[in-house]
Amino acid sequence: MATKDTIKDKLGIQTIVSPDMANALRVWKNAYINKSAWLNEDVESLNIPATVASEVARLVTIENKIEITGSQKADFIDECLKYFKTEKKNIVEMACAKGGMYFKPYVAGNNVIIDFIYQDEAIPFKYDGNRNITGVIFPSYIFKNNRRYTRLEIHDFSEDKYTIENKCFVSKEKNITDVFSMNLGNEISLESVKEWKDIEPLVSVNGVDYPFYSYMRIPIANNIDLKSPLGVSVYARAIKDIKKADKQMARLDWEFESKETAIEMAESYMKQDAYGSVMLPKGKERLYRTYEDESLEGKKLFELFSPEIRDQSYVNGLNKYLQQIEFKCSLAYGTISDPQQVDKTAEEIKTSKQRSYQLVSDIQESLENALNGLIVAIDNLITAYELCPDGNVDVSFQWDDSIIVDSEKEKQQDIQDVNLGIMAKWEYRVKWYGETEEKAKAIIAETNSLSPGLSNMFGEDDE
Repeated sequence: MATKDTIKDKLGIQTIVSPDMANALRVWKNAYINKSAWLNEDVESLNIPATVASEVARLVTIENKIEITGSQKADFIDECLKYFKTEKKNIVEMACAKGGMYFKPYVAGNNVIIDFIYQDEAIPFKYDGNRNITGVIFPSYIFKNNRRYTRLEIHDFSEDKYTIENKCFVSKEKNITDVFSMNLGNEISLESVKEWKDIEPLVSVNGVDYPFYSYMRIPIANNIDLKSPLGVSVYARAIKDIKKADKQMARLDWEFESKETAIEMAESYMKQDAYGSVMLPKGKERLYRTYEDESLEGKKLFELFSPEIRDQSYVNGLNKYLQQIEFKCSLAYGTISDPQQVDKTAEEIKTSKQRSYQLVSDIQESLENALNGLIVAIDNLITAYELCPDGNVDVSFQWDDSIIVDSEKEKQQDIQDVNLGIMAKWEYRVKWYGETEEKAKAIIAETNSLSPGLSNMFGEDDE
């Protein structure tokens, strides 16, 4: 009988990821990287999953600002988040595709580095009443000597005790298809792997109110596993429609390919080589279709094959699928479908924008909570390793809401309000130029002094 080498068998830890959830994670990943089961040489991907995840991430992170101030420690933490600030759109895109992401900081020398770990690459095994994940295993791997070395970093957090345990395993199986059921192989000591020999096997920490990681969950109801604390992909509910759209595009491609204009002609009218094979004009082979002279009866010397292409019906069908995907992914109509074919009422379009805004707003809140948790974790590491002096850490977030508010229209309305005297001109500058009240009034006063009599919204001094 084969030896059982799973995490449950080796450690006695049962993952909270059900088989259905594990399968869904594989489906979302394969869809994102264009390896869905229905794709083949006849059906190519339209890249809809990646497009949807990218667009949602763009809406979530557009004009986002994170400010961390107050002390030297705050500056240190701000520097730790520099990579996230630069790559935030791509990081959030992956979280949107996979359903969630872990942010795990660790100390490297005198710095704190952040690992961004996809939801399907970590193994949660415990959560609290608020569905916060309080127990999770982070695997890492080294491949050498035709072996796979696996280190499991096991975080177990509770109010009175927090432990981080490291265990090491070696296996001949190098491929990892599923972290939730992978074979670990034989357990070995950390010291036997050069890269891990300085890692403590067990660390216990008391007095911390937050684990040394945070979790960003895509806040969509999990209808795959109702009891799971894990998030779901932003395109989870549209997988079947994505499949239909890919296949519909294949039908459209075939319609064009099968109806290509061609000239049908008897072989005897074409040049032949020394072996009697028909020689079609070089570079124009697709333009000709030949048939034997025996089949010439009742036909002209040549005929033009140019049937009518029924592309519009296929295009309309594809567009309907795309609109279904938009609806199920909470995107506004016209985001991925043809905006010229959005035959919806003004109220339906407004509702779709509100639905999109709600999703984006919820994800922003989840991201903000995860980042706050990450900042607390970095703060605790800085204190534990004495990386810099203690100090205040003030965090502020700014999110853009232009997805629901038409900024240009709002700006024009404000200009009208200024002209009508409803809005003060310094208020306009504060709102649209980001100036303080004092600075806005000073600029207006200075402009008036340089250009007496000027009476536009930028120059007239009013209170």
